[in-house]
Amino acid sequence: MRTQVDVRIVAATNRDLEQAYREGTFRKDLYFRLNVVAVHLPALRERRSDIPSLVHFFLDKYVPDGHCK
Repeated sequence: MRTQVDVRIVAATNRDLEQAYREGTFRKDLYFRLNVVAVHLPALRERRSDIPSLVHFFLDKYVPDGHCK
């Protein structure tokens, strides 16, 4: 019996995977399977102005009544 699945993978790293596969420390086939859509997002330390918005977003999401412990 075969089961068909549809899988999406989101992966993140701080390594340069292209360089790693060229140096032989990362599998080339896996690199090309993962590198379908690349989203480059600067580190939060480089986007400090985003912190207040993120804090408000997560407080609203996880503390909807506005009461923190």
